[in-house]
Amino acid sequence: MNEQQVPNCNMTKPPLPPEGMRPKSRAQLRSWIVKTVLMLALIAFSIVLMFSIGNYVTGGEHERVNFIQFLKLIDYRYFALLLAVLLLYLAVESAKYAYLLKVSTGKFRLKVSVKTMFLGKYYDGITPLSMGGQAFQIVYLHKKDVPGGVASAIPLIRYIVSSLVVTAISVVLLVLTPRHVPGSIASTTMLVLAAVSLALNGSVPLLILLFTIFPKKMMRLVVGAVGLLYKMHIVKRKYHATKKCVNGLLEYSGAMKLFAKKFLQCLPLVLLCVIETLINYAIPFFVVLAVGQDVEPTYELFMQILCLSTLTRYTALLIPTPGNTGAMEATGSLIFSTVTSIQPVLGWVVLVWRFLTYYLYILSGIGISIFEVIRDAVRQKRGGRETAPPAEPSSTPDGTPQEPPLSEKTEDGAPPRTN
Repeated sequence: MNEQQVPNCNMTKPPLPPEGMRPKSRAQLRSWIVKTVLMLALIAFSIVLMFSIGNYVTGGEHERVNFIQFLKLIDYRYFALLLAVLLLYLAVESAKYAYLLKVSTGKFRLKVSVKTMFLGKYYDGITPLSMGGQAFQIVYLHKKDVPGGVASAIPLIRYIVSSLVVTAISVVLLVLTPRHVPGSIASTTMLVLAAVSLALNGSVPLLILLFTIFPKKMMRLVVGAVGLLYKMHIVKRKYHATKKCVNGLLEYSGAMKLFAKKFLQCLPLVLLCVIETLINYAIPFFVVLAVGQDVEPTYELFMQILCLSTLTRYTALLIPTPGNTGAMEATGSLIFSTVTSIQPVLGWVVLVWRFLTYYLYILSGIGISIFEVIRDAVRQKRGGRETAPPAEPSSTPDGTPQEPPLSEKTEDGAPPRTN
């Protein structure tokens, strides 16, 4: 998979950075600050919400555990294991981009892969439906001198393969949910909601696949769908919306064709996606071990947590807040309350889980953005000093240099008197 084999995806030139990625002007900086403050306020509200729901669901039977008591309850051996699992998750996520860069360009670029992963996580977390990360990753890879087609294809291939793998694993876990989570709200109402959400989200890679196989028919279908939405006054600009949908599908279908041609080379990517999905679903299990009181790490508990993680993920996706903030905390508190052994510390379990799987990326993204703004300002000042031309001394008619007169001087060198 070299540069000639990678589809151009209508990107012969590097794309313009998406609005808000790098706040350079004062207006953009103010907008970024406002959005960041609102995001942090939403996170704070979600934290309060998860503790309130946890206390309501348990009926107030268990005494609330404060922060000091929470620190005393932590099993630091399992907490160290939890951190190791988190690092493994980040390593596997970064390995996806590192592998695709290695296959595409012949270079193993670990630092670029790690930062690409964090940028994708951050912008997925601040955009509704978690769909904003790919565009920012493409721009970042372009900035790191990755060829245009390669930079466009890598995030798209990663997204398509991950979506297919996550959908397949989630279907299996939802089928197993009634067996491992019996007689609770998680196996009735939430199961139906999660199944509907899974069908809706699974339709995205299916639509891309159908567009790749039947481009003309799907093109007519997209045009007809946008036209219908325009007549219903849901879409305001028909041509703009149609062009955006078609271009997006063309880019994803180009990446899908590349994946089909190089399927054997992409098999390690599929394996990495399977490992990443299982680790992501299993993180709450290690949180329960680290925070819960005298919790035994049994296979049944492990499967129960995997099923509950799947339920939480897909029920929260029905509420399109940035990063599903608020929805994940609410559904997580509601669903994980079915694990009786963690009810006294339910709020802390959900908080630690969300911090490691969401808040961490938001804080990292904010830190990266602040660092880049400061670094760009410093570089601009240094560049201005280096490019400023030195002052040239004037010369007399005979060619001898003459110092520029800073002030008039008298014969004895004293400054002139002023009246």
